[in-house]
Amino acid sequence: MSLRIYKSEKVAVALVLMAATGMGVVIGMSFPLVALLLQREGSGASMIGINSAVGSLGILTVGFFSAKMLGKHGAFTPIIGATVLGVGSLLALPLAGHPVGWFGLRFLLALGLGFLWLLSESWLNMLSNNRNRGKIIGLYSVSFSGGFALGPMLVTLAGSHGLFPFAIAAVLMLTTTLPMLLLADRGAAAQRQASQRRGLFRIAPFIFVVSFAGGLFEMTIFALLPIYTLGEGLNETLSLYALSAFSAGGIALQYPLARFADIVSRQALVTLSAVGILGCIIALPYAIGTTALLMPLLFIWGGMVFGLYTAGLIMLGDTYNSDTLVAANALFIVFYISGALFGPALSGGAMDLSPDHGFIGFLLVMAVLLVSVSPYRKLRPPPASDKP
Repeated sequence: MSLRIYKSEKVAVALVLMAATGMGVVIGMSFPLVALLLQREGSGASMIGINSAVGSLGILTVGFFSAKMLGKHGAFTPIIGATVLGVGSLLALPLAGHPVGWFGLRFLLALGLGFLWLLSESWLNMLSNNRNRGKIIGLYSVSFSGGFALGPMLVTLAGSHGLFPFAIAAVLMLTTTLPMLLLADRGAAAQRQASQRRGLFRIAPFIFVVSFAGGLFEMTIFALLPIYTLGEGLNETLSLYALSAFSAGGIALQYPLARFADIVSRQALVTLSAVGILGCIIALPYAIGTTALLMPLLFIWGGMVFGLYTAGLIMLGDTYNSDTLVAANALFIVFYISGALFGPALSGGAMDLSPDHGFIGFLLVMAVLLVSVSPYRKLRPPPASDKP
């Protein structure tokens, strides 16, 4: 079933983009709020990191059950359930007062947010066609990433103490789900059949390789770039600016990169991103000592890394029909989160073994592997469907 039953596709796209922006804001708020809460309660850095990993585990769990649930219940009731989980977890987190509560609530929050994340991506692909998919997915990437960047800024305004900032995040999440409920109430079911993950992977394995690589590069850089730059002699302020430059590129360049995919090809975007990532990694040690070179380089690097996820999402919509799209999108997220879990762990180990070269060395090996596979996109035609 397609979302084209909605009276206006443009209105439907706008509603999903509004929801994506709101989800980005809530996720962007939740990371610093939970980290600061745990720090005040006496948790160390390792405990905070494990708590964050529990959130990733929650999103991973969503990837395994969402398609079947949507096929059985439709979209409306699961959206309500995801909202209750998310809002309830946000309100309970500052009141829990115990590590078991913080970990359990972080997992439940990730279930709620992860489900809405998956659904919004699937719906946008259903609302687009092969001519405009890059444009719509580019707008989605900008909306979600922009919301994510706005989240920490709201925390600085609202503060991080007590129930108040968590209540703001809860209200924002409640507001975010309203546009999705409007679509679900129009009969916008997302999945008519549950699909075997192995069969979905065999149709287009390249897409899931791109997703894994996107998660690996993105989370490795977010987690360890500040450590690398501090080790190279930058002060804390410049190290944070470096991460901000990387994030800014990831937001600002997604729409032009997605339009590039529409005008040239999806494959060209993957190759451009892979070569760009490799080039930036090679150049980073030479630019690290010159801020005027480092910040533009990180801006471009961020755009190329985020471009992998954008390219993969566009190819996903091109390849899978609406009967299997949610299941395929769920598998896409599973690979992304798997990369996000493995990347920082392996890179951190490399940095422990070689503090001077471990970070660059690990990323360089991964980038060379990505460039080597980027020209190859072996696809099997998807089954007959109502795809645009």
